Amino acid sequence: MKNNQNILSTTLGHLAALVSFDTQNPPKAITQDSEIFHYLKKNLEGFQFEFIDAGNGSICLLAQRGQPQLLFNFHIDTVPITNGWSKDPFTLEVSQETATGLGACDIKGASACMLTAVNRAPGDVALLFSSDEEHGSSEAVKAFLAGNKGFKQVVVAEPTQAKAITAHRGIQTAEATFTGKPGHASELRAHNDNAIHRAASWISKSIEWINQQNYQFKSLIGLPFNVGTISGGIKANMIAAESSLKFGFRPLPGQSEDELLDFLAKGILSDEQQYPVAIKKGFNGPSLPAANQNFDEAHRNAEKLSTSLGLSTASPVNFWTEASLFSQSGATAIVYGPGNIEQAHTADEWVALDQLLAVENSYINILNKLSDNSFKL
Repeated sequence: MKNNQNILSTTLGHLAALVSFDTQNPPKAITQDSEIFHYLKKNLEGFQFEFIDAGNGSICLLAQRGQPQLLFNFHIDTVPITNGWSKDPFTLEVSQETATGLGACDIKGASACMLTAVNRAPGDVALLFSSDEEHGSSEAVKAFLAGNKGFKQVVVAEPTQAKAITAHRGIQTAEATFTGKPGHASELRAHNDNAIHRAASWISKSIEWINQQNYQFKSLIGLPFNVGTISGGIKANMIAAESSLKFGFRPLPGQSEDELLDFLAKGILSDEQQYPVAIKKGFNGPSLPAANQNFDEAHRNAEKLSTSLGLSTASPVNFWTEASLFSQSGATAIVYGPGNIEQAHTADEWVALDQLLAVENSYINILNKLSDNSFKL
């Protein structure tokens, strides 16, 4: 019990320091000289360091000890401060059960746990701290993967309530453009020739078609679909010649985003060939495991990695993580960290102390395993 209290006290000290650093994203203001990187390096004695800088605030710090096979990934940025905070977001407030501060849950708590663990347990290990996950571009991790460092097993830190996640939904955004035939709104042909009407028809028919599908992967059911913006036309008495909208959906693990986009472009309004729908892909975050992998094999490997590391697994989740980018590159990736996603991105963001302690001890156990020459991933 006393040892756990000492471990937790050390971790809370690290978490207080990490929370005090303003790493909100946007505005992508993190640089190699940011205080948070200096703090990480100072507390990773015996590690070799390398920056991978993709520019424009997208940076990774790779810290390695020994000849590691296993990579842990942490993002050090947070979302912007939202309305409703009742205390200073950059000052960690600790109660008997929780620690509250910006990023405490998502996901500076995991970095704090690892800083404690590597100074209490041996083991060759690699740590990757990235700066732009909350910005939504993931350029830092993509630049790291382009360097082909050769890591085949990756544990990505996100709030999973100290359970390993081996599968999650992807995310695909896109822009759809609709054309019509301009003219005076007094003409009956406005019903069919108006680009905004066509966009509305596409939205309605897309939702109807999606609701008719029986998409399911374990506990994940259906295909979340959302139109976020729509624009077009000039004024009420003119038939709109063009309309565009931005939409997104969350594919299931193993589901092809490209096949879905192709059907949304060609199949929804297939009986209206006069004005084809043009769809331009936006941000793509693959599902986990990524669709370009042998899905069954990749999922088995993720379950096997979780077991070998001594981690209990949980059901697939709806939210997206950068673990899928590692999976897309061919690595076996799982998601694991302290905290509940329900507390992420909220005012008075907090993480439970028992979650921090559970993850600290897991990290220490994993590092001890990695120091055993007989242990094989």
